[in-house]
Order: sequence, then C-alpha cells, then structure tokens
Amino acid sequence: MHYKAMFLYDCFRLFYRSSQLRRLEMAHKFFIGKLISVALMKFPLLEELNLYEIRISKEEIETVGRYCPMLKTLKVNQRGYVGSLTRYYEIAIAIGQNLLGIRHLELIGNKMTNVGSSVILDNCHHLETLDLRECFCIDLKGDLGKQCSKQIKYLKLPNDSLEDYPYIYAIESEYYEDDYYYADPYDT
Repeated sequence: MHYKAMFLYDCFRLFYRSSQLRRLEMAHKFFIGKLISVALMKFPLLEELNLYEIRISKEEIETVGRYCPMLKTLKVNQRGYVGSLTRYYEIAIAIGQNLLGIRHLELIGNKMTNVGSSVILDNCHHLETLDLRECFCIDLKGDLGKQCSKQIKYLKLPNDSLEDYPYIYAIESEYYEDDYYYADPYDT
C-alpha cells in the first residue's frame, strides 16, 4: 500500500511540474479517480491523452474540455470492463459536448449506443479518425453508419481487428467479468 501511495505522489508531483506536457498516456488500473481532474487542470498545452483500461467519468471529460483546449487526440479504451451503460452514455455525451476540436477519437470497448455516437458526430466537426472497435452496442447499419462513412476519414468498426492495440496481451489474460472484484466507483 505504501508503494502505491508513493507512486501516486511521484506521479502527481511530476504532473504539477509539467505544465508544458503535450502527451499523456496511462494504462492498467492506475487509480486516478477525482485526482486526474486536478492534474489535468495543469496541462493547458495537452494535445494527446491516452487512457488504457482506466475508468473515467463525464466529469473528467468535462475537465479535459475546459482545461485542455489544445487536445486533438483522445483514447479512452476500456476493453473488458463491466460498468453501467449510463456511465458510457454520459461519457459519450460529455465528449460530444466538451471536446469540439477533437480530431482523433479512440473508444475501444465503449458500451455507448447510437445516441452517444450521434452526439459526438453532430458536435465534433473536426473529427477525422474514429475507432469504435468492440463498441458492440452501436448499430452502424442505418443513418449512423452513413454519417460515419460520410464524415470520418479513418473509421474502425466494432468487429475490426485489435492487432495494433498496445495492451492486447495483458488484457486478454485479465478480462474482467466480475464486478465484485473490480467495482466501478463511478457507478455508485
């Protein structure tokens, strides 16, 4: 437990000294909770935020939109996590309402529906790349699929290969099916 506390302390000390940070990537069960919002307020030049297997909330997305105006790339990948569909919906809506200048969006494993996807497409007019791999709650057969193919230059579909996913091997062995062990703090 002491190691985790020291690790978090070192990370946030680094965050506070890095106002020029342009790219931030965090992965695998890194506990951030509300602390990431405080850290993100210190990164006005952040252009790329990559979160792999880290649970976030709409509040963190809103913070990114407010304090990281230069953000062009967001990767919020949550393969294997079980969480409430409401949380995924809220995150999609928050992206669509707060990250209007986003150009590259990767949402692997997100359980948003067509409604959340539509809000993103309707509001993020600069979006060039959209990665929807393993987003199986989206139906791209109708109008949403047409809108994606018309608006997005580089589109990855829900059933496309995850071969280039950087953490695929670690995740395959840690597939989280049981909320008992990995309770979502944002679902309470």
